[in-house]
This record gives sequence, structure tokens and C-alpha cells, in this order.
Amino acid sequence: MYTVKQIADQLNVTTDTIRYYSKLGIIEPHRDPENGYRYYSNNDIRIINFILKAKNYGLTINEISTIINKSLKGESPCELVIEMVTNHYTETRNKIKELQDLENRLKQALLNWSVVDEIEAELDLICPLIESE
Repeated sequence: MYTVKQIADQLNVTTDTIRYYSKLGIIEPHRDPENGYRYYSNNDIRIINFILKAKNYGLTINEISTIINKSLKGESPCELVIEMVTNHYTETRNKIKELQDLENRLKQALLNWSVVDEIEAELDLICPLIESE
């Protein structure tokens, strides 16, 4: 059995992170009735390791919790993981496309604006560069 500090040091996370996973019910430390300390098992360490690795794939803590719960019921969560990662991949590709479009707009605006000699402020406009587009 391990203290929260020992696990945090071993896994290179904060004690608050471990307590957060406990609060969510993802891991369940055993309390020592004599001193009230929480002690964590090797299985808790295994689950925290899984959480840290799953986060590298963009999975949310709710998604990770769902995966763990499915596994604890004796069911394979792998199809669910594939579905979740596929969704995150699609979302990421869409975000990249949006960012590329933004990059192109910014690049074009800077090119257009670099040839403007002097910008005359018009009373009705906040910034003629933007509003003239």
C-alpha cells in the first residue's frame, strides 16, 4: 500500500491529481481507521498509469472513466476506445483545417496591408483595414 505522496512521486503527478481521481471515484483508496490516511494499491497505480496514457490520445477524464468502468465489468472496451479515438481524430483534422484557413486569411491580410501607404481613419469605422474586407 502506498500514500498519496508516494504514488505522486512515483508517477510524476501532483498529489492533487491523485486526490481528484479519488474524488471522481475512478480509484478508491483504503482508509486506515486508526489515522485516517488514505492508502493506494498497485491496482490504483495501474489505473492512474492508464489514465495518463489515455490522456495522450486526447481522451477526456469522463471518456477514460467510461473505458475503465467497462473493463472493470469484464467487458473489453477496445471497440469503444477505437470509436472515441476516431472521433478525436476527426475533430482534430477539422480544427487543423480551420487553423490552416485562418493562417491563409492572416497571411493574405498582412500581404494586402503591407502595400497600404497610409491608412486614413474614417469616423464611421473602427479600423478600415478590417472593415474594408
